[in-house]
Amino acid sequence: MSQVILENVYKSFPPRKGESIASENQSPVLSSQKSDAARERADSVNNVLRQINLTIQDGEFMVLVGPSGCGKSTLLRLIAGLEVMTGGKIWVGDRLVNDLPPKERDIAMVFQNYALYPHMTVYDNIAFGLRRRGGATDQHGWAENILVGVTKKLPKGLRYISAKERVVDEQVRNVAQLLQIEGLLNRLPKQLSGGQRQRVALGRAIARNPQVFLMDEPLSNLDAKLRAETRAQIVKLQRQLGTTTIYVTHDQTEAMTMGDRIAIMNQGKIQQVAAPLELYNYPTNRFVAEFIGSPPMNFIPVEFHAPLLITHPQFRFTLPEIWVEALQKYDKQTLILGIRPEHLILSVPATKNLPVHVDLVENLGNDSFLTVTLAESEFPSRTTANYLQVRVPPDRLVSLGEQIWLSLTPDKIHFFDPQTDLAIYPQSSSTMPLQK
Repeated sequence: MSQVILENVYKSFPPRKGESIASENQSPVLSSQKSDAARERADSVNNVLRQINLTIQDGEFMVLVGPSGCGKSTLLRLIAGLEVMTGGKIWVGDRLVNDLPPKERDIAMVFQNYALYPHMTVYDNIAFGLRRRGGATDQHGWAENILVGVTKKLPKGLRYISAKERVVDEQVRNVAQLLQIEGLLNRLPKQLSGGQRQRVALGRAIARNPQVFLMDEPLSNLDAKLRAETRAQIVKLQRQLGTTTIYVTHDQTEAMTMGDRIAIMNQGKIQQVAAPLELYNYPTNRFVAEFIGSPPMNFIPVEFHAPLLITHPQFRFTLPEIWVEALQKYDKQTLILGIRPEHLILSVPATKNLPVHVDLVENLGNDSFLTVTLAESEFPSRTTANYLQVRVPPDRLVSLGEQIWLSLTPDKIHFFDPQTDLAIYPQSSSTMPLQK
């Protein structure tokens, strides 16, 4: 087991053949303007990963999460050696693995599509990597492999079983017992369900006893119930084995429930690395605040008036004393107020409360979610930007079109700078995240 260290890793792709930045027939000024814009677009497209610095501790379960196209799978493939880095360093334990081929990195990867050999049984799929290990250095390995292969379909008493094959058999059966797939060892992959195939793919990785597990969205092909069950199994296995694990997903629920720490990625950069609850309670910027949490955080533009007053066309609210120093430089400026759905509380008409219209009610049994719009006279047409989401108790019945009043939970309010999107925290918040 080893820690994994990424130092200033970046990955870019060259521009496509024939791709031009600006036309030669354009005027110099227009050409220059379009050239700059084109370079910015090319930079965002071609630089898949930029300045990735991350340390995964020995035995840690690290989750990489972010929207599609943010570079998380590419980063995993760089660690595995399946992609070539443009620059940076990758350490696995005390070894710099930049120039090592995948088979020498002592890393096992579980792919999204399982990547099982369709013509091999479950037993042989799990045993494949074990049988390959050391074969090139063993002078008699090729001959023994032939004998094993030729005699494996004969009755047990006539089969040739080498010492190496006995070790492989013991490891395969131990892994099968661990994953509770002993009864599937003689089946082909096409005879398995999605969850069973996933466990076989995990078994193949576990059998190698690598320093690091890499998992690339391994649960995305499973239904919701099976995904929840397999998620719990993976976490339990990782705790039992103690192997350093890097897990990629776009599902923030998976990230929150599985990871010791989570690295949030967007546009090829790491936005924040922290424990799940720290990300939820102390996001470093607006992207993290919106991405983590379901439903996501609500954002409302407000105007701040020193020392503690925030105003909006439909409400006025006095903040707790803790915000005095943190917000004093924003006097008479617009701020983005963030509030999570569970921190908007059904209340009574008051100047400090938000009047809203109910546009959608989703009853889930244990919770009810409301989609509402602020009753703003300045915005007579309701747009997506004015929508808020609210979590209410399931026994509180709310009707479509009803006007209700919502109060803000004072100690759960977040603020974000409208220019930088960075979170603003009171100075006394000892656990607030470091700004990147």
